[in-house]
Amino acid sequence: MKIRKLLAAALAVVMVLAAVPALSLAEGTAALAGEANAMRKLDTTWAALENAEQAAMASGMDRNKVINAVYQAALNLPNVDKDGFSDFTKDGFFFTVDGMYCSYDYRLRNELDTNVAPIPETEKVVLVKGNAVATKDAESPNVFLVAPYYGHDGSFTNQYKEEAQSIAEATGGDYLLIQSTAATGPAIAENYTDKGVVIYDSHGTQSGTSSYLCLITNAGITQQDYNNGWAVNAGSAAYIDGRYVENHANGTLSNCIVWMAICEGMKRQGQGTTGYALLRAGAGIVYGYSQSVTFRGDYEYEAEFWTHMKDGETVAEAYDAMIDRYGIPDPYGDAYPIVMSPDDPFPSNPDGPQNVNCDWILYGNAEPVELVNYSLDKDSVQIYLGMSEQVNFVRVPDNANQYELAWSSANASVATVAGNNRKATINGVGIGVTTVTCTVNSVNGQPIGTATVAVTVVEDTSLRDALNVEGGSIAFSSVGNYPFVAEQGDGRFYVKSGNAGQSSSTSTLTTVIEMEAGETLTFDYLNSSETNYDFFNFNVNSQQVLHLSGSNQTNWTTYTYTAASAGTYTFTWSFVKDYSVNNGEDCVKIDNVVYSGDPGPAAPSEPGDGDVDGNGSVSVSDALIAMRIAMGTLEATETQMAHGDLDGNGSISMAEALEIMRVAMMS
Repeated sequence: MKIRKLLAAALAVVMVLAAVPALSLAEGTAALAGEANAMRKLDTTWAALENAEQAAMASGMDRNKVINAVYQAALNLPNVDKDGFSDFTKDGFFFTVDGMYCSYDYRLRNELDTNVAPIPETEKVVLVKGNAVATKDAESPNVFLVAPYYGHDGSFTNQYKEEAQSIAEATGGDYLLIQSTAATGPAIAENYTDKGVVIYDSHGTQSGTSSYLCLITNAGITQQDYNNGWAVNAGSAAYIDGRYVENHANGTLSNCIVWMAICEGMKRQGQGTTGYALLRAGAGIVYGYSQSVTFRGDYEYEAEFWTHMKDGETVAEAYDAMIDRYGIPDPYGDAYPIVMSPDDPFPSNPDGPQNVNCDWILYGNAEPVELVNYSLDKDSVQIYLGMSEQVNFVRVPDNANQYELAWSSANASVATVAGNNRKATINGVGIGVTTVTCTVNSVNGQPIGTATVAVTVVEDTSLRDALNVEGGSIAFSSVGNYPFVAEQGDGRFYVKSGNAGQSSSTSTLTTVIEMEAGETLTFDYLNSSETNYDFFNFNVNSQQVLHLSGSNQTNWTTYTYTAASAGTYTFTWSFVKDYSVNNGEDCVKIDNVVYSGDPGPAAPSEPGDGDVDGNGSVSVSDALIAMRIAMGTLEATETQMAHGDLDGNGSISMAEALEIMRVAMMS
């Protein structure tokens, strides 16, 4: 009897254990069936949309009408979520099917230069073995080039193939290229690991709060990917973002640098989602663009950046060299280059200058080299209001790396400063004088010493006279190779961009105003340029407000900007020329700038009154100028001498500078 009970208990245990894998199998089967059903819904939906597209194109509709026809078809499909439409652009729209992300893009489907020979299957994946010779910051010498649109879009050149191979030769690593239909989502994610450099050379797009790499195949992408937004279904094609790689890479990334040579890789709406995901996955640096970058602009940036990286410079140094040579934004468009790293978060303003701090280098951390001596390459600078000046930190020896720099301005209402371990940019924001200090610390935070730069911010009075209405007192500046210049004609005294006939050039005009909410800035403009190639841009705090081309105006137009909140507003007018034809007057003209809160011109200064900078009042900045003159570090102008020489003896003494300071402190 006892034996029977034991056997019965054992049999029950066996039955329970046997049921567990059966239940798991049933759950797995149900999941597979659910995914298969979801994919069928996608296939059915896209078949209907493609039929609508083909019918619209066959009837001779233009692109806008074709896009609208596809949209109307999507609205009428039962599987499409009626509240899932978003991100309507000139090229199409995004939508969801049972919560799965989808996108219709007319340009990618119909306007690419696809008249190219298909890539043979044997060339869709190319691996060239290298010989690793050194330890890298990236923990791997290998280079991975992702190129879905090679062999599909003839706009792509061999530039990145050659660059990627050149980087692999420099590091001694393997070179892997995956292109055309071989560039599937799974193949990209699986090959991300054990790579020191990853380059995307293909199309990109942005939707919701992420930026995506466009593929020409959706092979291997799952319902989960579409539901989570890691991937977007585009019919037979698909897009993937950094979260897709983060969730499908078969290991931690090797502290690699990811160069996203794609449009909108770091667009404002994307909020750095792709970059942060790749950093979480183990990347060290992610590079991308705030807008749609031009091929030519990206190629120029790329060649300069990687030349410096292969020479052993840091990402910050290579980025700065790239910007110093070609400027920002993209020389042929509106895209700003952006770096994300542990030291460089996604910028609050992606469409503006960025101060890059990342010290990642291609060949690994250099040996520690102590700083023996140091200086700044300038001890004083004079800046036009609204403009900037670069100051470089000079190291002795020049490969010293055991130090940290901190930059500060004594008066941020006159000049602000932002810098890294190699240089700083000083921005003139108000007329006057101040001091910028570079504090040098050891890598352990112990103070080593300081170096200073005397900063004077001035204005160009010819611009003030030409741009202000009668009684106006706004100060302006325009520097560079092609500044705006004052000109008279047609009963007006105005300024005109100075780069007419100069290929690949920019002329810029700037003013900085402290505004209250609701206050306005109004101006007249007349633009005459080559359509779609030369542009008049008006930016507010680096955000583009006007972007006009080819208007060939004969009458002046008035524009008014209203401040949404109180703060400092930097207004920039620019005329950007391409490399070829000049049409119309090939310029923009600006006149009658009016600030609603303008108090009018300051009362004229009297000789010997202490108003050294001539702004109508005696302030600390007047005393600082007088002190510099008394110390012999600044040569006084005739006007400065007249107002600072209180006793009329033909010189400015330290006693007079102190008296001016006393007056300033009492007023």
